[in-house]
Amino acid sequence: MGLNYLAKISKFIKKNSGGLLLIDYGYTDKKMKNTLQAISNHKFANILDDIGNIDITHNISFELFRKFTNQMGGLKNNITTQKKFLTKMGIKQRAEIISQNLNFSNKADIYYRLNRLIDEKQMGNLFKVMFIKNKKNNFKLGF
Repeated sequence: MGLNYLAKISKFIKKNSGGLLLIDYGYTDKKMKNTLQAISNHKFANILDDIGNIDITHNISFELFRKFTNQMGGLKNNITTQKKFLTKMGIKQRAEIISQNLNFSNKADIYYRLNRLIDEKQMGNLFKVMFIKNKKNNFKLGF
């Protein structure tokens, strides 16, 4: 189902000069993985426990998306980690700017949230960022 949507969006991108930015947790290994998992209250749970009240999900294979879009022709893609993407987009500088006139508690909260987004042991490496674009599109910001 996801590849059907990706095909439709990719055809639209090929006709225009825009792109698609994907940010999600996933992996870039060439070998497919079984990543089916259940999450409840921000913790891993048994998939068969409490059916209907837990989130069942899986990690995206960004390598599969890369191969799929390459086969369509006329497209180019970039993949990086969330940490690298957000850092290149200036998230640290932005955190400095918005926290300048805040009290210590609010500054600490901003830096706690920043760390969660870019720390390699948290979301920084787990989340990947992929930009699928028309080959004519020269946009590279963040990659």
